[in-house]
Amino acid sequence: MEQWFYFLRSPLDDLDVMIQEFVYRSFYQFVYRDIHFMVHDHALTEDIIQDAFMKAITKGPKMRSGANIPAWIKQLTRNTALDYLRKLNRDRQILAESYVISSGPFNEVSVASEVESRKRDELLYQAMDELKADYRTVLFLFYIEGKTYREICRELNLTEPVLTQRLARARKKLLQHFLGKWTDNDE
Repeated sequence: MEQWFYFLRSPLDDLDVMIQEFVYRSFYQFVYRDIHFMVHDHALTEDIIQDAFMKAITKGPKMRSGANIPAWIKQLTRNTALDYLRKLNRDRQILAESYVISSGPFNEVSVASEVESRKRDELLYQAMDELKADYRTVLFLFYIEGKTYREICRELNLTEPVLTQRLARARKKLLQHFLGKWTDNDE
């Protein structure tokens, strides 16, 4: 086990400046690849890592002694990245709604796309209703309510591998049902 993990368990202010820099650089290198893979943006990755590091140094001293520190760090940074991505999505939706074009030929295109979008959503919900209750539940909790894997596992009393498998199967079934409806609808 790497030594820097254990520095997170003591208040960072109590550490020497050189050790503080070492802990941050080690933290950065430990999580960079995972976060960059999620967001595909170097600057955003750095912002997420800084935010996650701040959370880690504030929550680290309160951790139990038997906690798995590397797993905790990875989960903390993943959750921070997911929070950033959700916020970016919300901001994009708000921005898109505020710039709706309301005149000329563009209006016809936006009406057609709006009708298509509503029909797609209607078919998607119909396809979702045809799924088994277990599949509907995990899809709803993850995509509609935006819960994390950990929250869903706790709520449904499942292990993470079981949830991962169930979500994969639910997505596959939903896609099959939806494509059947969508292609039938187009003809």
